Parts: sequence; structure tokens; C-alpha cells
Amino acid sequence: MTNEHATAVIDAYLEADSLPVPHAILVGGPWGSGKTYFLEEIYEPGRQKLAREKGFYRTPFLFVSLFGATSAAEVENRMHRAASPGEVAIGKIAGTAVTGVGEAFKVKDAVNTTLDWIAKKASRRHVDYILIFDDLERVEEGALGEIMGLVNSFITTHKRRVILVGDEAKLLQIHAETNWKEQNEKIVGRRVLIEPDVENVIRTSVSMVEDEATKAFMTERLDALVHLARRSDVANLRNLSWAIVNGARFVRALLSDPDISKDHVARTMLVVVATTLWYRSGKLDKAALNRLPNLSMTLMARSMGRRDDRDVEDPETTAAKLFSETFAELAVDSPPLEYHLIVDFEGSGILTDTDFVAWTKSQFGFGQGRSEPSWRRLWHSYERPMAETDAAVEELRDELTRGDHTKRGPILHAAGLAIKLRKAGDTRLTGNQEIVSFFKSYIDGLVEQGKLGRKKIDPLPLEYDGSGGLGFNSKETPEFAEIVNYLAERQAEVLQIDRKERADVIVREAEAGDLEALHKLNMMNDELSRNPVLVDIAVERMATLIAKDVPSLNIGARLLAYRYHDARHGDPLLTEMSWARQVYEAVLRKMADWPEHHRFMATENLQGLIRHYQRGHHPDDQIIPVAAGAEETDAAGDGKDASSA
Repeated sequence: MTNEHATAVIDAYLEADSLPVPHAILVGGPWGSGKTYFLEEIYEPGRQKLAREKGFYRTPFLFVSLFGATSAAEVENRMHRAASPGEVAIGKIAGTAVTGVGEAFKVKDAVNTTLDWIAKKASRRHVDYILIFDDLERVEEGALGEIMGLVNSFITTHKRRVILVGDEAKLLQIHAETNWKEQNEKIVGRRVLIEPDVENVIRTSVSMVEDEATKAFMTERLDALVHLARRSDVANLRNLSWAIVNGARFVRALLSDPDISKDHVARTMLVVVATTLWYRSGKLDKAALNRLPNLSMTLMARSMGRRDDRDVEDPETTAAKLFSETFAELAVDSPPLEYHLIVDFEGSGILTDTDFVAWTKSQFGFGQGRSEPSWRRLWHSYERPMAETDAAVEELRDELTRGDHTKRGPILHAAGLAIKLRKAGDTRLTGNQEIVSFFKSYIDGLVEQGKLGRKKIDPLPLEYDGSGGLGFNSKETPEFAEIVNYLAERQAEVLQIDRKERADVIVREAEAGDLEALHKLNMMNDELSRNPVLVDIAVERMATLIAKDVPSLNIGARLLAYRYHDARHGDPLLTEMSWARQVYEAVLRKMADWPEHHRFMATENLQGLIRHYQRGHHPDDQIIPVAAGAEETDAAGDGKDASSA
């Protein structure tokens, strides 16, 4: 059993009728090793259960955290709160600000600290507990000596049993000025080191899963989870618990659809748990996860070609390779989900079940009438029958001929596979055409038909070029890199067209009477406010809309003033500046026909607002040019008397 030695040492300490030398014991181990968990969830419950079975009483533990404690008095107060939470809540102990160990007494320790008067009633209550002081290393710097004086008084003056819990390495590091080594010499008599109880934590974490179906599924696979956790070499029990939490969430999503096989759910669970363990422990980061898809192919290509010292020394590839070797049976370089989903969930705790399930079914062919995509079957040709691989080649060729694949991921998969197959002398995917020109023509055809999928913005993108948890590295071959870049350019063109169409719709809404719609062009987080989408709006059209009346002029003035305020010289948005100046001048011409009183007031407002928000901008980025030497005068006047300019 794990930590048998620790159990024996603590038993001997607590059961001794008297101690030859009064002392505390220190339960040590690194952060996350399970020190508190061992005492609170394993040792103490077992100790009390044995006492009940034998029909005798054992003094219970009182756990008191020292996290952030700044003084002995504060520790006393925490002791009272832990021992009498109900009385603290309703204020039954009137006049007791702190509680403690006896009547007025002096603590004589390494720093000769004297405690204040302590309430007798609380003192008697605390005698009913064995004191467990947790998080010892997290005491505020400078307070350790005083708090150890308090502990010393418990041990020597009041003959109490005390267990300290902390990471001694951190104590030596954090409390170097207090000199922990000297502080504890006459206080700590025995030490026990807690070993992480991986199996117990995994089993307990699974038992705490709330969804019953998920719990039952994971319980059936406990041995696999424990084996994986041990192989991960992760000792931090908090990370182990979090890994089970993350794995359970993905299992719950997949179990919601009976079409998804249990084997696939189990593999997804294990990949999520393994990835979470290494990601939280710092053994993997996003850059290393980027290397995992197609890792075996990348390493093979490097071994067959000219070696590059930069590739050999690349730490992300090294980490990815170690992860792949550690969990070889999971085939983590061909995962059952996209790694960014795990990273995203780790950061947010949010997983959209319907989207994840739909993606899984589409990628792996689960459900009635579904089949695994041809490019995915071809990707796994190294483990499939030759006849099945040949069928996948023919199927993917026919799909490319018809233009079936419109999204970035499958297109790039097909390109990567074509390059890979050509090395083996197979050019069927492109009908014997040159690969780069074939895929450029393929992409152009999709654009002409309006079928090319828009590239979605991923808040946590992984950098491999593909989808479905698989991908090729565009750095591996110049041909693939050229296709990747060309696809990105054409998608950017399509996206810009979409943006301009959205802008035109907004202007039409304003022309139809919804003037407030123009504010959509200034929304801080919308891509329309960051890209030059107005240059195709006719100047006369916009000027006519703005100069229609005072309300439309006010909104138009804010559009021109706000839209370019945060842009800096060289920003692509400022390529609209010539258009904006033309609109401004056209508006002034149209306002010349307004009645004089309204024209004067409106012009002053328009010019004042624009000048205020263009202050500090490069002269090329100003709608209303400011004459040399006039900038300071204009700024001092804050736009007043603007019509005289």
C-alpha cells in the first residue's frame, strides 16, 4: 500500500503515551504530491473507522491552513473558526477577537514572540483536537518565526500533538531570511515523505464524476486510466484530478450520441487525459502540440533526407516525440480529436456537445449513411489493406474532379497526400498533372463558383495545415507551402468580398431609414471596423446619405471621426483615407445649399468632431489637413472656431 511508512510514523507519534522529547512531526513532499489529501481523505478517515470498530475514542484532527498567515494571533483566530464554525457565524463567543491555547502565557522560541491574552473557553475546546497546520511554506514572509513560536508553545507548554504539513524545499527557499533550518531544530522531531497515491486519486476522481453514464463508462476503464496516469510520470495530484475532469467532459459529449462507438469514446478519453496531464505539467505546450499531427511522417522524411541541425534540436518536436513514444498505443500523432479543443477546454471549461459530436461523426464516419472520409482512410493507408487504400485513392480523385472539397482542411490534406503519393510514383490524385498547378486551378474553380469555404478565425489555433486532428507541415516541402499560401490568399480575397457586401448592406439599411446602422462600421471588435471595406461605396452615395439632414449628419460625422481614430500610420484601414476625404468634401458641397443658420452650426460640429479625433495623426492620415504650425493652435482651442479654418 502507498505511504505505509508514513502511516506507521504518524501512528507511533499519536499513540505514544508520552514523548521522550516534545516535538511535532513534519509531513512533507512537493506541492501537489497529496500531503493534505493523504491526511484528510485517507489516514484520518481510516484511523477513525478503526477506532469505531474497536469501540474506543480517538481525538480528531483539526485542519488549520496557514496560507497567507501574517501573525500568531491570526493563526489563533483560524483555529477557532475551524473548531467552532457555527459559533463564529452567529457570534456566540462575545468579545473574543482571537482564540487560543490558554490563559496569558509567553511563547519563548527562536524569535522570543509573546502572544496576547487568549480566551479560556476556546482553549478548552481546542484541547479536543490534534492540530494539523497545513500550507506551512505559504506563511507570509517574516511571520514564520512568530508562528513557529506558537507551535512550540503547543508542544512544550501544553503537551499537544502537532502535525505540520509543508514542502521543506520551498520552506528553505521562500523563508531563507527566517532561517527555517534553525527554526525547526527543536520543534520538528520526525519527518515523513508522502508519495503521490496515483491510483487512489484516479479512482476517487472517477467516483466523483456527476454524470452517471460517464461515471459508469470510466469506472469500467479504471485500470486503463490508472496505467496511463502512472506511465505519464505526473506526480501532481491536482493535475491528475483535472485530467479526469477534462476526460469526463469529452466522454459525456460523445456518449450523448449512440452512433459513436465505445472504442472511439475510450480512445478520446485516454488522449484527453494524457494531453491534459502533460499540458498542465508543462511537458507539452501549444507549439509541441502543433508538431504531433503527422509527426511520424515528418520524422521519417527528415531521416530520409538531409538532416538539419535546427530540426534535430527543436525542443517542441522533441517534446512531441517523447509524448508520442510515451503513449504509443494511443497513436497521439493521429488523434481522435483536434488538440486545440483540449487546449481551449483547459482554458475555458466550455465544450459545445453538438459541434464536437457532429465533427466526430463527420470525420470518422459514425452514423447511418456515413463513411469515413476518403482522405482520412488514405492517411491511414499504412495500417489498412492495400485494396482499401486503392479504393480511397480512386474515391478522393473523383471527389477532386467534382470539386467536392471546399474547406481548407480537406483541400490541404488532399494536396499533402498527392505530394506524398507522388514520391511513391502514384500521380492518380491529380490525374497525372503537376501538383501545384492542379490545386491552384482547383482553388480558382471554387472561387469562381462561390464555393470556397471561408477560413474561420480560431481563438487558439494550432499551426499544422489540415484538420481533423491531422495535418502536414507546410515547412516540409516548397510545393505544399506554395499551395498553403495560395489558398490563404484566395480565402482572404473571398473574405474581403464578404466584408464589402456586409458594408453595403449596412449602408442600404441606413438609406432605408435606420441611420443608427452606420454605427456597425465603428464597432471595436468587428472586422468591418478594422478593414478597408468602404472604398467601394460610391462617394456621392455616402455623401448624399450623410448630408440629408442634421440627424444623418451627426451620425455621419461620428462615422468619419471614430472610424480612423485608433488606426496608426501604415494600418491597412487607412487606405480608405482618400475615400474619407472625398466624402467629407462632397458633404460640405451639399451642405452649401442648407439654410445659413443650419449650415454654420452643422459645419462647425462636423469639422470640430473630426479635428478632435484626428489630432496626433500623421498628416497623410487626416481627413481635414492641418496647415503647418496650426496643429498646436487647433489643439489648444479643442476644435473651437473650426469653421474659420
